[in-house]
Amino acid sequence: MDKNRVTPASHEQLIRDYPIADRVPGWYFRVREKSASLWDVEGRDTYGRQISRSSVIDEERALQECIDYARKISES
Repeated sequence: MDKNRVTPASHEQLIRDYPIADRVPGWYFRVREKSASLWDVEGRDTYGRQISRSSVIDEERALQECIDYARKISES
């Protein structure tokens, strides 16, 4: 069975949609307010893996949880 190679996305491609780029090597994050005090945090790495977290009121906590999970993924 042949494995398909994944071409990593470039920094320039990812930074447009995920402007938080200095927290975990190879990962990019964004924080969006869906409605009043309802926050969606999304992360994506250069290979297309995605993570997300929603939070009411505390977007910083949701961002930190995504960052922590991205670190775990990167270490495994």
